[in-house]
Amino acid sequence: MILTQRNVLGGPERDLAAAIVLRRALQAECAAVEVPGLDELDVMLALGGSITPSAGPAGVRDVRFSRARRRITATVVVPAGELDAATPELDALLPYLAELAATVASRCVPAEPDAVRAALAGAFERGVAAARAA
Repeated sequence: MILTQRNVLGGPERDLAAAIVLRRALQAECAAVEVPGLDELDVMLALGGSITPSAGPAGVRDVRFSRARRRITATVVVPAGELDAATPELDALLPYLAELAATVASRCVPAEPDAVRAALAGAFERGVAAARAA
């Protein structure tokens, strides 16, 4: 599966380089994942900051699945309050990426989403771990 990730950073305290490292790590991990009926996952990652604390309610938003194009688009919103806490930014993303994995699985394979959710969540966890190590 192809992962496309765009970033919206809510302030100068968000590290653009870290977002790029995360994108590359997630792309590498997601390349090996096969989701029935899906070729591309297009994610906008909106990380709140001092200028824009949040781009809306926290979580996975604006999910659109195009069966014809075999593509899902989604926005993952993480408010500044969660990123500015003691938890490192990458660790704060993990619950939202797990929510994204569950959402993708339920949209693409509604009859048996557990295997797809586990595969995607595992790829996201490995990608975050690789970005953390970089």
